[in-house]
Amino acid sequence: MKREMNILNLEDDIEDAELIERELRKADMRFRIKRVVTQEAFLLALQEDPPDVILSDHGLPVFNGFEALTVAKTECPDVPFIFVTGLMGEEKEIDTFERGAIEYVLKSRLSRLAPVVRRAVRESEERVERRKQEQVLRESEQCFRALVAGVKDYAICMLDRQGRMSSWNAGAEWIKGYPAHEIIGRHFSCLYPPEAVACGLPERALARAIVEGRVEEEGQLLRKGGARFWANVIITALRDQQGELSGFALVTRDIRARKQAEAERERLIQELQAAISDVKSLSGLLPICASCKKIRDYRGQWHPLEVYLREHSDATLTHEFCLECAPYIQPVNSSGYCGCQT
Repeated sequence: MKREMNILNLEDDIEDAELIERELRKADMRFRIKRVVTQEAFLLALQEDPPDVILSDHGLPVFNGFEALTVAKTECPDVPFIFVTGLMGEEKEIDTFERGAIEYVLKSRLSRLAPVVRRAVRESEERVERRKQEQVLRESEQCFRALVAGVKDYAICMLDRQGRMSSWNAGAEWIKGYPAHEIIGRHFSCLYPPEAVACGLPERALARAIVEGRVEEEGQLLRKGGARFWANVIITALRDQQGELSGFALVTRDIRARKQAEAERERLIQELQAAISDVKSLSGLLPICASCKKIRDYRGQWHPLEVYLREHSDATLTHEFCLECAPYIQPVNSSGYCGCQT
């Protein structure tokens, strides 16, 4: 509640107005109060200085209290309106207040006024805050629905309790190929390969989701036309405020690119392991021909020494003469023959 309350009092009797103000002061309420008598003054006060609460006599000579109520509900519908009336024993009028759920306080019982004002203002503020929260929630839900509808990287759809599809976003159409009008109402098992359906995989997934709340799996699904693709599938059981099952949320992500990357990585690992195996063979036994000096690899194939070393190591061979062979090497003569002594 506000620290200082703004009160508008529609009251033609100045003595009654003073009694009302005095009673509120006795209740240790902080407020400022403005008294008006005519319709024009009442409407001007509503527009220029909107009150937190309106107090109104019922039987004004010029401006009827119910007419003031009608104006107030039009100009400021959230502001509480309390009749402070001298009606005593007029059961018809009192019944009108009660049936209309209108707050009222008899002038003969003004001790009730402060509690009624506090309660009315508090309830009004709570109603306003609740409406704000509801508006924020509605806007949030609208944004969420728009977001879900526009997402293309994920197929998001809702299932009823039997597993039939009840919603279908743009991502579902993009990934699975079905437009919404072709798929809504069908059981989600139509997205699974025949062998998965035959072994009851979709039904088991729903049963697990009911028990565990959420199930995540990877496997092959079908696009429209029967093409298969790898997918990550998450099924979440949805429950109402009483805990009763209301349906399921089905979220699917196409992981074909990841599976291809994994296969490529596996291929590279196998090639690397084979290469490492070849390199390791140089540190162990290395079969070499005693005659031509060719080397035999682990597959049983023979390779020239220079070729094998070049392919299986970082060594680069150069041709030179050792000290023992150098004295026997003669330059090539003009006839094209060397003068080696053998």
